[in-house]
Order: sequence, then C-alpha cells, then structure tokens
Amino acid sequence: MTQETDNPSEATTGRIGPARRYSAIMGLSYAILLAVSVGFFLFQIDKREQAEWAVLAGGLKEHSLILDALASEVVQRSQELREDAVFRYAVALDDADSDPIAGLIETVSGRISLRTGAGTEATSTAAVSGRRDGAAGRSADAELVAAVRLLGEFRDLVSLLPTVERATYVSQRGFSMMLPATQAEADAFQSGAHPVDLLATGRRDGNPERQGRWLFATDRAGQPTLYLAVPVDAPDRFLGVIAVEISLEYLNRVNGDFDYPIGRTLIVTADDVLLAYPQVEDLRAPVGAPVAQALPTEAAAVIQRAGAVPPRHVVDVDGTLLYGEALESAPWMMIYLGDRWTIVAGLAADRGPEMLALVAVLTIMLLIAGGLTGREFVWPASQLVEHIKAAGEVGPQGLPRVPPGWRPWFRTVTNVFRENSDLVRLRQELQIAHDMQASVLPRSPLRHARMVVVGQMHAAYEVGGDFYDYFQIDGRRVGVVIADVSGKGVPAGLFMMISRTLLRAEGLGGGDPGDCLTRVNALLERENEASMFVTVFYGVIDLETLTLSYANAGHNPPLLLRADGTVVPVAPLGDLVLGVMPEIEYGSATVQLSPQDALFLYTDGLTEAFDIDNQEYTESRLIAALATCRGQSAAEIGDSCIAAVEAFADGAAQADDMTCLVARIEP
Repeated sequence: MTQETDNPSEATTGRIGPARRYSAIMGLSYAILLAVSVGFFLFQIDKREQAEWAVLAGGLKEHSLILDALASEVVQRSQELREDAVFRYAVALDDADSDPIAGLIETVSGRISLRTGAGTEATSTAAVSGRRDGAAGRSADAELVAAVRLLGEFRDLVSLLPTVERATYVSQRGFSMMLPATQAEADAFQSGAHPVDLLATGRRDGNPERQGRWLFATDRAGQPTLYLAVPVDAPDRFLGVIAVEISLEYLNRVNGDFDYPIGRTLIVTADDVLLAYPQVEDLRAPVGAPVAQALPTEAAAVIQRAGAVPPRHVVDVDGTLLYGEALESAPWMMIYLGDRWTIVAGLAADRGPEMLALVAVLTIMLLIAGGLTGREFVWPASQLVEHIKAAGEVGPQGLPRVPPGWRPWFRTVTNVFRENSDLVRLRQELQIAHDMQASVLPRSPLRHARMVVVGQMHAAYEVGGDFYDYFQIDGRRVGVVIADVSGKGVPAGLFMMISRTLLRAEGLGGGDPGDCLTRVNALLERENEASMFVTVFYGVIDLETLTLSYANAGHNPPLLLRADGTVVPVAPLGDLVLGVMPEIEYGSATVQLSPQDALFLYTDGLTEAFDIDNQEYTESRLIAALATCRGQSAAEIGDSCIAAVEAFADGAAQADDMTCLVARIEP
C-alpha cells in the first residue's frame, strides 16, 4: 500500500496502457461498424436498383406490346381492306347484267361525285374527287363501285380504331375516295396536296413484294403525317392504293401513358425520325424532325448508342438509363430514357432513414457497452494487473475480450436484413413466373375464314395452374386445348408449362387426339415424382368437314352452343387424368359442328365459384348464361360468361383460376 501511495504516476501509467489499447480497439470497432454499415447499405441499394431495373424492364415490355398491338391492328385491318377491295372489284366486273355504277356515282363533265341516297356507303363524312375514265369501260366503273363499297368499312375503321385518323383509296385511273373528308379536302388531295406520292409506293416497280409501306412526311401546312399505304391489285393490273392515315396525336397520347414516375418513352422510325414524345415542350424541334435535331443534345447522343446495347434490357449509359425495343408490326423503335441517379436517390431516401437509425442505435449501444465495460472491467483489470506485477506472482495477462453475449444480437440484425432481401427476391421471382406464364398463353385470337378462337384466364394467385392453347395444325385443322393442373401456386405453374409444351408438341404432329394424350400421359407420368396430375380436353376442328375430334382426360365436358340457342354438353369419354398411371390408352370421339355453333371450353373455376353466402355457381347456371349468348362473337361469349360468374360471386374472394376458350364457327 505504501508503494502505491508513494508512486501514483507509475500506477496511473500502468492503468493508461490497457485503457488506451481498449479505446483504440473500440474506435477501430466503431470504424469497422461504420464501414460495414455503409458497405451493407450500398449493397442493399445496388440490389434494390437491380430489382427496380427489372420492374422497369417489365413495364417497358408491356408498354411496347401495347404500341405494337396498335400498329398490328392497323396492318391487319389494312390487309382486310385490300382483300375486300379486290373482291368487290371482281364482283362488280363479273356482274354483266347491270350498270355497276347505277345508283352510286354521278358524273358531270367527267367529274364524279357520290349520288345522294346511294346507300350506307354514301355517308356525309366521305368525299370523292377526280374524273371518270370513260375510255376504260367496265373495268373503270367496277373500280369506282369497289371504292364506294369500301366507304362503309372506312367508316367502321375510323370509328373503331382511334389510331386511324383517315382512310383513303387512291386510284391509278385518276380519282380518290376519302373518309372523313370535305369535298375541298378531297379535291386538294387529288390535286397533289398530299406530302408523298402514294401511287408510287404501290406500283410493282417500287413495291415488288406487294406489302404495305409506312410513309412519313410533312404536308404543305408543315404538319407531320404518317401513312400505311397498301397496294391493291387486280389479277391483271395494279388498281391503286389504300392509304390509312395514323393519328400522331393519339399515338403520342398512348406512348405518354407509360406510368413509371421517372424518365419518358419515345418512338423513333427506322430513319431516325421522332414520331412520339410525351413532353413536346422539351423538344428543340417538333415531332417529325430527325432525332438529332428534336431532342436535347445529351439525349440524342445517348440514343445514337442504342444500337450497341442489348435489346429489351435496361442499361446505364453515362448516368442515363436506356432501353430500346423494335416493334414487330411497324419499322419503329420504342426507346426509354431515364436519369439513373434520380432513381438511386429515391432508393437511398427510402432506405436511408432505416440505416441511419440502425447506425445510431449501434453507436449508442457501443458507447454504453464501452463505458460500462471500461468502468466495470478494464480499469479494475488494469489495477489487478499492476497489483499482480508488483507482487511478482504472475506475468501480465491480456485484456478481456468482447463478451460472447453480444454475438446473438448481431446475428439477429443480420437475419432481419437477410429476410428482407429474401422477401424482395421472392416477390421478383413470383412476378417473373407470372410474366413467363402469361407469355406462353396465346396473345391474340386465332382468326380463320370459317372460325374465330379466343381464350382468357383469370388466375386466383400470382401463378395459376390453368392454361389454354390453340394452334393451326395445317391448312384445314385447328387444335384447341384447355387444362387444369392439380394444386396452386408455383409448383402448379411449373407443371402447367411442362404439360402445355408437351401437348402443343404432340398436337402439332396432327395425330388422333386420343393418341396424343396417350403419349403425353406417358411422358408426364415417367418423371412425375411430385405426384401431380392435370385434367385436359384436347380437340381438333376440321374446318372443311366442320367436325370436332376430341379426347378428354378427366376434364369438365365442354358445352356446345348451337346456332338455334340450345346448349348441349360434349359427351364425356370417362378417361383418367394425365400423369397418374402409366400405359393408359385414351379414346377419342367426333362431334359434327354447324355454322354459327360455338364450342365453349372451361375449367372448374367457373362452375365451382362461390358467392358471399358460400353458394356454388354450378354447371346449370353456366349453361343458362351461355344460352343467352346466341349470335355473339367468340370474344363476347367468353366475356359474358366470365362476367356472369363474377356477378354471381358479388365480391367473394376468388378461390380457383377461371379459364375459358371459345371457338365459334363463322356464318
């Protein structure tokens, strides 16, 4: 005791040594804690950013499908107009017993006009301009009649498709038919006021492949104009061109509907001409100008590099997010431009408060723990070490380590963040599974001269177990499939994709439906370790004989809506579901169809739907709903039946996937 009292500096120095080392360790620990926290925060931001890019890419793909569908509809309707024009021309030319233009056209000094009261084609919104080629005889008159008969379809096209602003028939004989148009507009068009030579795009020397051409130009008023010009040919000569004028205002409005809050989409032609841009006030030049002139310099420079990046992927180009996808139905490209750092800042603002709170809590805990440990252990330990050294009993001992009791707390924090990451990844994977499942189902109706097939599915969860399919086997036969996989969720969705792939592969071979299901059952049962099964109805419709050959593996018998409004079930065959037992032979049967008959395929999600009072919809209610659909189109029949089930449910939770497919024989 005398030695401690007489030499306080030595005792103090001995205590300072371990304390300083402890302080250094605590400071290093805090620095490591900050570094790990910042690193973990940056890692989280990076993962969230990649997830945000995936969400953005998915939204852009859906947006491009919408734009492509608009262009595809215009192309399809233009082709149908061309076929109708050729047919009407041939009919008028072959009708030798009557004057083809009687009651339709008036001729004054060679100039032609629509006769008042000529019929539904002579609408007040249409106008004709030009002269009648009397020297050409009956051929010219037949073409005039065909053009007038097209006005009704022009009217339907302009009314039903907001994408279309005007439809025009331009004849090589020197006349044109327009809708909607005033007589002054038609005369100006005929005199050459249109910005491009439409006839030149339809002649065989300029268009040997006889396909529609997308034409972009600026008219005399300086307004950008976009056409789809389709040549019209008689067996022996070129008649003229059907020109569909596209509404750039509507195209830009649809393009601007992309709802991601950051960035914007634009449409560019193959010649680098700007077709659509949501914020026209930000442009240096109006829509219709080259991209390099219209867009800000930085954006134009980024777009010039679009060809060097992978399509359908969001990439970072000098801080600008770039996405490009070429449309299939038109020579256009949809491009997305967005500020990457705005997205990163938003993610950081979203996650930053949580991370700051965590660092603050850890800092306080570290300070409290360090102070308590220093006061309760380090300083007493230093005094004990000095006492032992002075007594000469034992050599110096090391400083105490961090108590093991802290380790579970750190593990808990790590697990919280790991579970959060797993949840985000699970949601992404479910969304990807949903998108993949939707992509394998037919996107558009199957249209044939004698039949229209359309299907729809309303999944109860993110991933459904139902599926439908239809495909052209050859020139006369069409296959239709509807199926229901046992179970729900991701396992059912995976088994559904396998079953759908096998069924389509076997069906495209064109064999007997029963033989096809026999082979598919053998393949499914052989590798079916999860003991799942699928009910399937597979039918082949012969469009020449109007017969349905079918096989049924335990599925609900389809319903046949006859032309007279009666509903009869297709006879069940009593065969077992697919994937359960090996070496099962599936039978097949045949049903005769008639014009205006509709075959309605469905899954039990419709008949087993429940209302809020837990009452089942039942097959009898479905038959009654289907009977009211007499005379409706295939799409209207499916919509009506689904709507009837949903109205019965009256807000009750959907317990099962609802899927239906309608194949209607045209009149």
